[in-house]
Amino acid sequence: MTEEFQGLETEWAGIVQRQDQAAAERFLADDYVLSSVGGVSRHMPRENWIASLPSIETELLEADVEDVRTYGDVAIVKARLRWLARTEGRSLNGTYAVTDVFTNDQGRWRASWRISVRLTDR
Repeated sequence: MTEEFQGLETEWAGIVQRQDQAAAERFLADDYVLSSVGGVSRHMPRENWIASLPSIETELLEADVEDVRTYGDVAIVKARLRWLARTEGRSLNGTYAVTDVFTNDQGRWRASWRISVRLTDR
């Protein structure tokens, strides 16, 4: 199970790094929300997150899945992200603790909610 979600987290990191709005449209659930402390935004709905992708210049984004719990069609993923990036002149560099909620949509896991806290500024 962890390997499957490691693959999804790696896919998501690639979407961010490539600034791939079309892939983000497919990857994120319709109800996706980002809740972030020290990152892009404290509360950012799906449409705003996708629209912001071109303004995020990512040099590196690595995801390390630490734990996964599944509850039927819902999965909770605990991960660490190492991110080197800038947006609108502001550094996003750091290590982030993230909790991602995925929902199964007709056999495909899609991201519904990311809760992200920046731990360091390196």
